[in-house]
Amino acid sequence: MKNMRKVIPLPLFFLLSIVFLVSGCSDPQFERAQKAIKIAENAMFKLESTLKQGSAALPNINYLQYYALEASRLNPDMAQLISTLEAEGSVNGGMFLFLRSRFDTAKESFARDGEASREVTIAVGNEAIAITQAAQLDVFNDSLVDVINVLADMTKGKLPKLNFAETSDKSMPPTQHLVGNPAYGRWNTGSSGNSMWAWYGQYRMFSDVIGWGTGYRYNQNYWYGARSASYYGDVGRHYYGTSSDNNSWSNASRLQPNVRANKASPARVKSFRSTSRLSTYAPRTRSAPRAMSETYQAKRTSSYSNTRSSPSRSGGFGGRSGGK
Repeated sequence: MKNMRKVIPLPLFFLLSIVFLVSGCSDPQFERAQKAIKIAENAMFKLESTLKQGSAALPNINYLQYYALEASRLNPDMAQLISTLEAEGSVNGGMFLFLRSRFDTAKESFARDGEASREVTIAVGNEAIAITQAAQLDVFNDSLVDVINVLADMTKGKLPKLNFAETSDKSMPPTQHLVGNPAYGRWNTGSSGNSMWAWYGQYRMFSDVIGWGTGYRYNQNYWYGARSASYYGDVGRHYYGTSSDNNSWSNASRLQPNVRANKASPARVKSFRSTSRLSTYAPRTRSAPRAMSETYQAKRTSSYSNTRSSPSRSGGFGGRSGGK
């Protein structure tokens, strides 16, 4: 019996040694991703709660509702479309659902492949940081400007646009402010090499209704050169676009070097509270609000090469194709 008692501590000693060895060699990137996911989850919860409460923390919702009311009065036959746009200030809106889909994809990818792939771990951590920034109340509040300006165009000048002036090209329908935003659609490249914008789900009615019955379709090259300023195009793609979406702007600028990549003036861009976050979220874009003549080079937020990519609107891991 004495001999048996002497050998009992040995397995325990080796077990403790293995535990200490494993804990001492844990990947800091794995821990970073875990923390980033938790922070993103809290940010998403706060945004969801605020949207449900209709808090004063999102003042642009008031503009959205007022513009929707006026647009409905002037365009009673577009009530369904206007209702869809007004829902952007709620948890049923495309921007919020887009963020939630990205978060769910990141969390699921980390649970499935995080321990086996360091690349996945790093990508999830970066994506979670991007989602956290996009879910901040001032950033989300700014993102509503594009929807408000679509409604402003529908009033045909009765209501002014927020932050941005009228487009110089009057031939494009009001929906141009949402074109290029991966929350609402994507670019599909045909056999001819031309890319046309395709709306998602409930936004497909834009082609016919806002195109004034002509089935208007946006050609990527023409749209890029003729588009007016927009929040997503000039600021928000750093928060709401994936690395693939961001890179597409660089590609577009190379194809059309004579077209300014950023249509908004520096002064108007700086009027968005969310631009102050660029210096902390994406250090390489520290001078972005001042250097409007060049396409912003945003921090990579997602690019999973060894995980299953979702065909959903999340635009997350896997770098869904079809930018600008």
